[in-house]
Amino acid sequence: MQPVTTPAWDPPSTVLRVLAIDGGQSEVRARHSVSTGDATVDGVSRAGGTDQRIAAAVLAAWQSLGSPDVDRAVLGLTTAPAERGDALRLAEGIGATIDADEVWVCDDSVTSHAGALSLGTGVSLAAGTGVACLAVPVLGSPRILGGHGYLIGDEGGGFWIGREGLRAALRGHEGRGPQTALTALAEARFGALDSVPVRLHDDDRAVNAIAQFAGDVLVASATDAEAEAIVDAAAAELHGVVAAAARQFDAGGSVAVGLGGRLLVDRTPLRVALDKRLAGEPTLEPRTADGSALDGAMLLGRHADPGRYTPLVRIWRKAVS
Repeated sequence: MQPVTTPAWDPPSTVLRVLAIDGGQSEVRARHSVSTGDATVDGVSRAGGTDQRIAAAVLAAWQSLGSPDVDRAVLGLTTAPAERGDALRLAEGIGATIDADEVWVCDDSVTSHAGALSLGTGVSLAAGTGVACLAVPVLGSPRILGGHGYLIGDEGGGFWIGREGLRAALRGHEGRGPQTALTALAEARFGALDSVPVRLHDDDRAVNAIAQFAGDVLVASATDAEAEAIVDAAAAELHGVVAAAARQFDAGGSVAVGLGGRLLVDRTPLRVALDKRLAGEPTLEPRTADGSALDGAMLLGRHADPGRYTPLVRIWRKAVS
């Protein structure tokens, strides 16, 4: 069966100067349509004053690109405001700062989907520091599933894996749990484990620091039972959200599933474990993402309107005098 997918809704618009932003918790990446190279600055996690920190990160990334002229900025943000008014205020502030004619703001699941499936229909799943999953059916509205942020969700993402790995390391260190190679790996990355909890809670970028430990957990999973169990549990969580997203589609056809983000785009242990689970779903057609969330933001911004993503995108336009 061929996966259910349809091409983009219209040809690209005449807008040439597009600023694409992929705003994650570990890093914020930027690209301009008529500039060379990308810019990367520190990411932003959801906390007090999030909008101000997002705006500052976008400004810094734009300046790193040489402060190019911008007709339209497309911001795919892990920390996108949920309320329309809040999103438009953020967009207006950024638009005024970088002198853009338009600013589009959306959850990063939208730009991840646009990049993963080249604006087509289907399900996208991106696993980086957090998790972003979006179902876009041929008919009906798109729907974001899973994610929910590091405090109450993002199961299977980098922060979740890193946190579970660090918990196992601390239990082994204190004799509350099995001995594991993760203990030595945690000490090598974070320093003396007795003081790690205090230092991490005082760290302004603790989410990123913990998420980086996910790489150590993935490597250790080849030989360490505790790490292997964490990776298997992460794959089960990601499988669950993909299966739920696929249920948004009519029965009878296959569904394209684009897998991306730094934990899935390559053949990591997590991707291998997830592929094994998805192989048992005959209606799913998983593949490595066509492109990244940054690619998706640029691709989306080159079109006259957000098309099938419209319900999930907030648009601010500069007033014409």
